Amino acid sequence: MPKIAKRYEGIELSLIRQINALATPLTIDLGLGEPNLVPDEEFLEMARSASTTSWRYSANAGSLEVRTVLAASLPTEVDPKTEVCITAGTEEGLYSVMQAFIEAGDEVLVPDPGFLAYPTLVRLADGTPIAYPIDPDGWRILLPELERSITSRTKAIILNTPSNPTGALVDRPTLERLVEIAEERDILLISDEVYRELYYEAEPPTLLGSSKNVIFLGGLSKSHGMTGLRLGWVVAAEPLMSTIVRAHQYVATCASVFSQDLARRIFENREWNARWLVRARAQFAAQRSVMLAHVESLLEVEVPAPGGAFYLFVPVPACRSVDLARALAKEALVLAIPGSAFGAAGEGFLRLSYATDPERIRHGVERIASHLRQGEK
Repeated sequence: MPKIAKRYEGIELSLIRQINALATPLTIDLGLGEPNLVPDEEFLEMARSASTTSWRYSANAGSLEVRTVLAASLPTEVDPKTEVCITAGTEEGLYSVMQAFIEAGDEVLVPDPGFLAYPTLVRLADGTPIAYPIDPDGWRILLPELERSITSRTKAIILNTPSNPTGALVDRPTLERLVEIAEERDILLISDEVYRELYYEAEPPTLLGSSKNVIFLGGLSKSHGMTGLRLGWVVAAEPLMSTIVRAHQYVATCASVFSQDLARRIFENREWNARWLVRARAQFAAQRSVMLAHVESLLEVEVPAPGGAFYLFVPVPACRSVDLARALAKEALVLAIPGSAFGAAGEGFLRLSYATDPERIRHGVERIASHLRQGEK
């Protein structure tokens, strides 16, 4: 049997997918980040219309028409011809960025806790991920510790706001200091803002347009319930983008032209899109309230309300979070993602998704509480 490539030694399916594989028809899913947004008739009509368009390749960077309407929707001026690449989801965008800029000997700072794909994508580009700490008191970036992690080998810093798994937003002063650091040290700032449109009390500040060192990523998967259609984008200055497009070409050729055309129709239909996003935020805000209330009453834990996304990072009794998550899946028939999946600092937590209906949230938290009480006996 031929040996696997060395870069894949020790790399397994993510813990999110491993836990999800334990689901049965009776399982309540509070694990996978799958938004429970139901398309209205206008959305469905846009999809039907998109299905009748050409199925031929687009340009590698995406249809210029799509890039143009996307650029017009962004809060800063962007050249759609040279500074935008449409990708097969945000994760493919991240993969292409890593392949474009990271090589052996490079270090990339990743948040801890943070989205589990970040360190793996760095390793697949032969780089070394270096965790920077997030303060559990409000899940704030600890800037002094981050700065101490920077070395002569640091090539990039990955940022995620709103955060998966905590839902925290990065405040503007922190973003401004990160830009200063990136420009002083000539480091890339890779800003994953795929949850940017899903916020509650305040719109998240963004790194988009703040520096030539910034690479911005977004997508429609979470805000529009289009996870399976794989539509994301990368925005960066032209000298960076030309290499990203080359990397993207050899990964995906181009994003799905159906998904691109649907995205074009969404961005062109500005009034509908604004109404859709208001409804999506209101729906997740209501589900967030249900989750917070049941976690507090049933698990007897008070968790600050996250500012964005649709996750609650919940502290649990002392045990290995992965063991607890597997037991919950097999014995309590509820999926929850172990905090350790998101880095060493995530140990002692479960990530619960409130992207499901209120009754399932209630029953899911009840099952977790019942399982924990049985463990205390």
